[in-house]
Amino acid sequence: MLFNFNEEIETLLSDLGVPVSFMFYDGDATTYVTYMQLDKDNALAGDDELIGCVQYYDFDVYSKGNYLNVISNLIDIMTAAGWTYQPSRDSPDLYERDTKYYHKTICLAKESEVIING
Repeated sequence: MLFNFNEEIETLLSDLGVPVSFMFYDGDATTYVTYMQLDKDNALAGDDELIGCVQYYDFDVYSKGNYLNVISNLIDIMTAAGWTYQPSRDSPDLYERDTKYYHKTICLAKESEVIING
């Protein structure tokens, strides 16, 4: 069984200053963050059993204005809690004409132990 990081993410980012929601945000804020698990990969195995894995999460930052401080603060908070920033998995800077939101996806990863039958 893989560790579910959603509760940890929301606790860590509760002081970010913008709403943070799993996958979808349905509020009125002009800046907000959504997140989701993107991928997972083997990190450690022993005796032909998976012992540890790395889970990758995408964090999508949407804003009507400059979102660079939000991204910087998000990365600082998460890396201080043991997450690893994965800049090679980031999206380019985007602008969505239909919603008029600037949008940037950043990726962070965290290792976890795999619990088998436990």
